[in-house]
Amino acid sequence: MPVFISYSQADRAFVDTLAANLVMLKHNIWVDRWELKVGDSLTEKIEQALTASSAVMVVISKNSIESGWCRRELNAVLVREIEEKRSIIIPCRIDDCEMPLFLRDKLYADFRTDPDKALRDVNAALLTVSNPFQERFEDPEFITDWSVDWRTVDHREAIEHTFVDHGQDYVVVSNCTILCGEAASANFLKHRARGEDEIYIAHVLDAVVENLETSPLKPPPIITDHFKKFVAWRVRSGDETFDVVFDYRRLGKETGFDTVIHLDNNLKRARQHMREIAYRPRPPD
Repeated sequence: MPVFISYSQADRAFVDTLAANLVMLKHNIWVDRWELKVGDSLTEKIEQALTASSAVMVVISKNSIESGWCRRELNAVLVREIEEKRSIIIPCRIDDCEMPLFLRDKLYADFRTDPDKALRDVNAALLTVSNPFQERFEDPEFITDWSVDWRTVDHREAIEHTFVDHGQDYVVVSNCTILCGEAASANFLKHRARGEDEIYIAHVLDAVVENLETSPLKPPPIITDHFKKFVAWRVRSGDETFDVVFDYRRLGKETGFDTVIHLDNNLKRARQHMREIAYRPRPPD
């Protein structure tokens, strides 16, 4: 999910520089001037972005304090914090303005004296909510932790997704290893050279997920004991090929019941997360 920046238009030069730096640090940033087109409903689009954002950076200045629009955005995100019972506001102070009452108990990034340190502070804060390589997915009955890694295996690039599904009585650990073919390995290395690892990994997940209906994950595998099982298949996408190996096993308390596991849903969730984080807006000219 993107990171929303709330600011006064009078501070747009600062915000454009800040947002561009954060995009270079691989964060998915939502800035109204970058995203809105002629004819868009300003209120509707901003409301959607505020609601869908993983965090909200609030640029605090004399200009924003006097802006009724900025006050409405701040009020909306404060309501979100109360409803979601988590902190999503990242204040950024850029001049000697008076801090709004409801932000005085929050640490803020201080761009007045040391902009470089302030940018590092913002980057560290955003990494906790916008890391493209790991996430926790929560359901009423299950929590799934996920991370992804990559390495070279016998001159082929390998992408390894690890999932840990936490149930009440047991845990399911699964590993999805995707071995890139020759063309895919070359493409991955090109992206890595440009610092776009997450963009190519998201592309590979697209190819795998789009071919799930013909994979061994349909119908869903059933775990009947504690031994490790695995399934394997090949995915073709254009001139690229991917060999997929998915191993899985159940740990924890023996319940006496078989366990149906939806490994395909884990891949879909990882893809959705990476799509949201890997998207990089293009600043206006």
